[in-house]
Amino acid sequence: MSNWNSFADFIHMNGHGYYVWCAYGAFVLGVAWELFSLVKRRRAICRRITREARAAEFTLEQ
Repeated sequence: MSNWNSFADFIHMNGHGYYVWCAYGAFVLGVAWELFSLVKRRRAICRRITREARAAEFTLEQ
């Protein structure tokens, strides 16, 4: 047995739809932002490690 008779009832959620969908939207935006920032930080760390390894290799050669 379904709680909603139509898709519009599902979206409206007995008057609570705006709050529910805004909460889901905020959650999705937060997760997307966190994933984006993790990828950005990882790239920065990899660049820094590569730069330090090249500098260490350069000093060993001299």
